[in-house]
Amino acid sequence: MKSIKLFTPLVLAIGLLGATTGMSQAQEFTKDEIGVMVREYILTHPEIISEAIYILQDQAEQQKGQQEGAALKQMGDLLYNNAIDPVGGNPNGSVTLVEFFDYNCGYCKRSNSVLQTLIKQNPDLKVVYKEWPILSESSGEAAKIALAVNLAFPEQYEDVHRALLSLSSLRSANDVWKVIDKLKLDRSKIEAMLERPEVALHLQQTTTLAQQLGITGTPAFVVGDTILKGAYPIEQIQQAIDSQS
Repeated sequence: MKSIKLFTPLVLAIGLLGATTGMSQAQEFTKDEIGVMVREYILTHPEIISEAIYILQDQAEQQKGQQEGAALKQMGDLLYNNAIDPVGGNPNGSVTLVEFFDYNCGYCKRSNSVLQTLIKQNPDLKVVYKEWPILSESSGEAAKIALAVNLAFPEQYEDVHRALLSLSSLRSANDVWKVIDKLKLDRSKIEAMLERPEVALHLQQTTTLAQQLGITGTPAFVVGDTILKGAYPIEQIQQAIDSQS
């Protein structure tokens, strides 16, 4: 209906132009003549340009939503049930929340406490962590070490994850190893896992998922068929969780 609203005035204007110039209804306009009339109408009514832009944006958003929905269905297992992904909250929970994050992301750091609160308030919530280091080299080093922790000590992953997000700055791998030492984890066992194929595979698959779902930054949360791109308030994330209960 919006397209009709946009072009009807233009069609009427062309008709009026023809009438005022004494042209008969049977007379045909050349392509150049129509172009001149369209241009004159647009210059006289520039507001139709913003309306056209709005319509195009709306159509693009609808198409994007359809593509993301299709990707969610197609890549569901890789998103929610990938055996190599770190899992927190209630591993057997009936509602799953997926988080894409980077340890150097300020908004991810702010969302850290929000997610912890959600886990406490929703005992049936399973959290799948998607390490997505996109901001710096130290982000990549931190992600690899955290994934190695998940392979060596999966029950300690969330402790490491939260500790890394609580750091005000993360400049190098040394900052990560300080956290490991503080938590008294066996560094040698973690180092032995760094070159395991699961580490690189997780990072590769997370990037693929983000691209398919139209996620361009961190944090991002996926609950059911809802994708929340950004540091959303706890109320909106809770609403997405409730919709799946």
